Amino acid sequence: MKNNHDIKKAARQHVIGDVASFQTALSLSIGLIAWQLIFSLINSISPQYNDLMRSSFEVLNGNSAASAVFMNKLQNYALGLVGSNLVDGIISGILAIGASWTFVLWRQLNTRPPKPVRQSLRFFKWRNLKDVVVLMAVRYLIMLVGFFFFIIPGIYFALSFALAPFLYASDVQNQREIKSVTAYLRASANLMRGYRMQLLWLNISFIGWWFLVSVTEGLASLYVVPYYQSTMAEFFIARSDEFEKSLS
Repeated sequence: MKNNHDIKKAARQHVIGDVASFQTALSLSIGLIAWQLIFSLINSISPQYNDLMRSSFEVLNGNSAASAVFMNKLQNYALGLVGSNLVDGIISGILAIGASWTFVLWRQLNTRPPKPVRQSLRFFKWRNLKDVVVLMAVRYLIMLVGFFFFIIPGIYFALSFALAPFLYASDVQNQREIKSVTAYLRASANLMRGYRMQLLWLNISFIGWWFLVSVTEGLASLYVVPYYQSTMAEFFIARSDEFEKSLS
């Protein structure tokens, strides 16, 4: 299988290959970028979110008395936080797989997709919406439960189930029968066996890019989000090709 350097190099060709490629890549990701901005604005005006953030900063500044206050607030706000992040996980997940799957088709067909914005929203169509919402919700909730158990199980589940949306998208694209959520999660875990650490390091390599998005107040996301979605598409292609070779 390709190493992460080659995966990212291939991904960059879709983003900075030429002006037309960048415009297409940005169009594929514009829905996800817009939603991230909207969700950030919602959080910025949420009294509960801001109150929790103030308490967390007090804890980080070494205020021992603030720890108990923070935990109490976290318990009080837990249901709202889980609900809002579940909604974010579903919407972001649908927008992300719409963009990433179109990057997959772009790579396989070697042709820039027509109407990229429309293509990125393909999984919001009514016939797909129920299945993809359930898939994203179940995946998010399993990861959330894992994060509650000392974080590491959550990371493990996130890596194991990373390819489930791609497998679902492949079935939709090829008009195959849609499987159960557990079938996609199991298939993804099977594909990721032995490759979780590679995907973890691939995600870690983007920490600097996400920091740049933060310090530029989201401006850098115009490049980083398409680059990341294209990278996830290239990882899926590389892993799928390797898996098919192992079966032949």
